[in-house]
Parts: sequence; C-alpha cells; structure tokens
Amino acid sequence: MKKIKLKKVNKDVVDGWMGTYGDMITLLMAFFVLLFAVSYPDPGKYEEIRESMQEAFSNKEIQNEFSELNKDLIEVFKNKGLEDVVEIIPGPKGILVQIPGSTLFSPASADINSDMTPVIEAISTTITDLLNESTYQNYMIEVEGHTDDIPIVDDSEKFSSNWDLSAIRATGIVEVLQKSGIEMHKLKPIARAESIPLFPNRNDAGFPIPENMAKNRRVEIYINKF
Repeated sequence: MKKIKLKKVNKDVVDGWMGTYGDMITLLMAFFVLLFAVSYPDPGKYEEIRESMQEAFSNKEIQNEFSELNKDLIEVFKNKGLEDVVEIIPGPKGILVQIPGSTLFSPASADINSDMTPVIEAISTTITDLLNESTYQNYMIEVEGHTDDIPIVDDSEKFSSNWDLSAIRATGIVEVLQKSGIEMHKLKPIARAESIPLFPNRNDAGFPIPENMAKNRRVEIYINKF
C-alpha cells in the first residue's frame, strides 16, 4: 500500500502584509521611545541652558550700556575742549580714559589743577547716571598714576619716590570721583610710578626724551565691567 505524505503546515508563518505591518508597528514604537528618552527634561541640562541664555542677554545689555557710556564720555571731553588731549579707548573689559599728567597736575605736584576738578566730577556723574540706573551695576573703577623715570630728589618734602607721587595722584582722582557720587567700594587707586611707560623715557645712549617722558606722565582711569 502506497504511503501518503501529509504536508506539514507551519503555523508560525503569517500572511505577508501582516509581517510588514508588525515590523512597522515595532519600529514606530522604538522610534517614539527613543524620541521620548531624548526629549525627557534633564533638570541639570535645563539649568545650564537657562544660565547660558541669561548670560548671553546680559552680555548684550552690558555691551550696549558701555557703548553708550563711551559716547557720553566723548561728549564730556568735547564740551570741555579736551577731545584732542584725552584719549578714550573702549575694549572687551571696559573703557580706558587716559589723561596726560600735565593736564591734571603741575610739575612735581599732586594737587589737581582747578580747571580739571569739574572734568573729573563730570566723569563721575556720567558714569553714575548711566550705570547706576541700569540693570548692570557691578562695575569697578581703577585709577592708575604713572610717572617718568626721573627720580624724586632726596630733599623733597612732598614725595619720597615716584611710587609715592603716583599713588597720591591716583588717590586724589579717586577722592574727587567718590565725592561726586561713585561708591567707595567701586574705586581703587593704583601706583605704577615709571613701571609701565607708553614710550621709552631715554634713547639708546641713555639721554632723556622729553616728549616721551611727557606722554608717560599720565593718569589712567579704567572703568571695568566686572
């Protein structure tokens, strides 16, 4: 008797369209799980993003305020007829106001010339009117006194050295700024003596260069953003 082979049916196989549909559903589920995992709010990362955005907006605001301050200071010296004498140098850290020593003081003196006291007062008022009323108030003002390299004579009754002279000159400017409205903790006088000349005080033969010495005798007012 001839044996009849029975055809085995694989019950694990499904119709073609069902397999494709199942694969699509699985992939979609995996995609949404991945999307959820990536978008899940991490408190630490969120705080970093928030702080970065705040810093970016704050820096932009500070930049605008100091740009306006630079214009106002230029106007102050223009009104006083000093636009060709005083140099204003804006930079990434703030504004530098450079005033020749001969404009501020008599030779070997730390007394501010009477016609320059109103100018220093105007600088103070310009700063406080703009920055104290703004959202950015954490500025710092450093006043540096600079001299040439001619030593103070030993019998001088006023100053013991160029360090002494530059310190007293810087302190005198700071006192006027404070009396005109700038808070004490925002002010710092600094003595530089002849340590940071803009130009060589002497030539290669060691002889003085008077015009360079005159430029090196100066006061620098740094209005720092931080």
